[in-house]
Order: sequence, then structure tokens, then C-alpha cells
Amino acid sequence: MEKLEVLNILVVDDEEDICKMFTKWLSLEGHRVTSALTGKKAINLVNKDYFNVVFLDIVMPGIPGVEVLEIIKKISPETKVVMITGSLMKEDFWNELRQKGASGYIQKPFKMEDINKCLVSLGN
Repeated sequence: MEKLEVLNILVVDDEEDICKMFTKWLSLEGHRVTSALTGKKAINLVNKDYFNVVFLDIVMPGIPGVEVLEIIKKISPETKVVMITGSLMKEDFWNELRQKGASGYIQKPFKMEDINKCLVSLGN
């Protein structure tokens, strides 16, 4: 498997188990991982620190994932944002997310290989 550079990664999902799973998997790969259970916390973290990649759930309580995506891209345009979805991604919605700055998406349920493939495709 291709070895990736060490990345500073933020995982944003209202499901704590998903945040823990990402943190465990990505930490084993040597990455620095922070997680947030709300969009508001994610925005605060992006204001304080630089993240190479943000994995962001689309469906979130409070601030919707699409709005969080737009705010993150305003704060840190070079950060790559990968959307997490539990449903099938429709092409027109994916095109809208790409226009707002999303770099990719992964669909639940996913495996570590899916996350690694996603990171490789981002060019990190």
C-alpha cells in the first residue's frame, strides 16, 4: 500500500462512534486526528488550526454540513473537504458540493481501505 505523508485531519460527524473509528484508523496510519461532533465546534477548530483534510458529515444537527463546508473553505481555502454521506449521492447534489469546494465523498458504511483510497486520490 502507498504510504501517505502525515496529515492533520479533522473528522466532523454527530455520531461519536464514527469519529472514534476514524480517529483510531487514521492514527494507526500515523496521522494527527481531531474530531468534532458539531459543525460549530468544527468551525472553531478550523479557525485555530490548519487541517490538510476534513471529513465532514452532510447531515448534522445545528449547522448543516453543506454550510459548514462553505465556512471551512472561506477560512481555509486550501483545506480539502471530503463529505460523508449515509445515502446515495445524487450527481446534481455532488456537483453542487464540488462547486462549494468539496474534494470528494465517501459513503457509509466504509472501510479503512475506502478512507485510504480517498486520501490517495486527494494527492496527499
